[in-house]
Amino acid sequence: MLLLRVCEPFCFKVFSPNSRDSFWLLSSSLGIMSLRNLSLLFGFSVLWTRLGSHHAFPDGAPSSACGNMLPLHPGTQPQTSPAPFQILASAPSFSKGQPISVQITGSEYRGVLLEARTFGSPVALGSWQTPPNNTRLLECFGRPDVAVTHSNTNLKTKEANYTWLPPDKDCPKVVLFVATVAQSYDVYWTDVKSKVVWKNKDATCGGMSFARAINGVMVFSLFLSLLGYN
Repeated sequence: MLLLRVCEPFCFKVFSPNSRDSFWLLSSSLGIMSLRNLSLLFGFSVLWTRLGSHHAFPDGAPSSACGNMLPLHPGTQPQTSPAPFQILASAPSFSKGQPISVQITGSEYRGVLLEARTFGSPVALGSWQTPPNNTRLLECFGRPDVAVTHSNTNLKTKEANYTWLPPDKDCPKVVLFVATVAQSYDVYWTDVKSKVVWKNKDATCGGMSFARAINGVMVFSLFLSLLGYN
């Protein structure tokens, strides 16, 4: 183990307690800062690193996260345990112009990215109305209101109601609400999903073609998902 001893005015000694060999490192006042200033700089650097990492995007997810819905938190991975959250929709079907209330129930959380999607598509659908406290709308895919994210790191609870409006046209056969939910900087769950919400048979927002909604390789996954979320 190396130990450090300070000597005045601009030097420090490094030595090994297990060896008689030691050496002095001398610093000139012209090019190298004093040990005290170096310590202050190091302390500030550590503090800045901690603040920067543990409060990454405290005012919400960036638009670059809209597609994969992954937090840009270096050195972290999504939790693999079952998410302590459920996404509940207020209706089993949707129609043009009829809002649906969405809640994230279970544990409290600090960060969120919430979208409505259909199977086989990474694109957010519909729009969100005025979001609840401590959250805000997020521009995704060139639209200003197709996703919701946190606006601060205050705790959010199941009392928060998110209101979604279906698309005005090209409605898919089904939608489901998908979220990434974070309890802290490095504790978060991705791909938290609601049950399927079907398009009402009387909906007037038209129909998205099956080919547009789901490509061929996703057909089998669709049936598996329907079985799991019905």
